[in-house]
Amino acid sequence: MDKTVFNRMMSDLRPKLYRFALALTKRVDEAEDVVQEVGIIMWKRHEDLCTIRSFEAYAMSSVRNRCLDYIRSPRYRTEEINETFDTSHEQTPYKSLERDDMVSFVKRLIEQLPEQQQSVIRLRDVEGYEFDEIAEILGMSDNAVRTNLSRARQKIREVLLKQ
Repeated sequence: MDKTVFNRMMSDLRPKLYRFALALTKRVDEAEDVVQEVGIIMWKRHEDLCTIRSFEAYAMSSVRNRCLDYIRSPRYRTEEINETFDTSHEQTPYKSLERDDMVSFVKRLIEQLPEQQQSVIRLRDVEGYEFDEIAEILGMSDNAVRTNLSRARQKIREVLLKQ
């Protein structure tokens, strides 16, 4: 496939690819990045694209896969958590202060947990790692990771319910 044919096909598909990426990522900048990255990856493989039965289907599945990689990444989870605790949209200063206090309180509770439980809950709930990845990072079994996570969450839940 030559450059002009590739560019024409990509420019025709770009709006559709962008809408699809935006629906999956729910972020304008990330959707644009995904479409751009897929375009670059596809151009690097432009000679092999002649064997593809449907250029559009291939492009759409590439965007889907790239979006899923992005959504599963620890960076996405961290941004998601930060947006959850973003107080810029709060109605009153009181609600904003209350939310900040709760976040600080939960962070202090996590710091009071045993070291393994701290590590597991941070890797799982904050960074978004999977159980097998956490097990590998910490040198634990999957069952030990699940047990430590369950105990950590239970301790935090108990303290929060007493408040």
